[in-house]
Amino acid sequence: MITDLAFAVYPVTDIARSRAFYEETLGLKLGETFGDSWIEYQAGSATFAITNAFGSSVPASSVAFEVDDLDTQLAGLKSAGVPIQGGINDFPTCRMALITDPDGHTLCIHQKKS
Repeated sequence: MITDLAFAVYPVTDIARSRAFYEETLGLKLGETFGDSWIEYQAGSATFAITNAFGSSVPASSVAFEVDDLDTQLAGLKSAGVPIQGGINDFPTCRMALITDPDGHTLCIHQKKS
């Protein structure tokens, strides 16, 4: 069951230029950074991220939905015939997997770690 919007992400071509725009021009508050290629901002209760980590193979934007139990959610999606792109990605603060909607858009199913 989806419980929240985990984050929205935009791919960028020049991370330094984009960081200056989002922080200095728009005034977004810096949240977490993960290396030099993933920067998160707090926008109210939501998280907005920019990245240059995916190259040109990603859509113009993407969204991540938060769930309580990633494994159960993915099992249900798989049994419903939803395409799952690869396996679960495990990071220090979260786990996530990518799925495909009926129009071919990539969506992220995300679970924060305790």
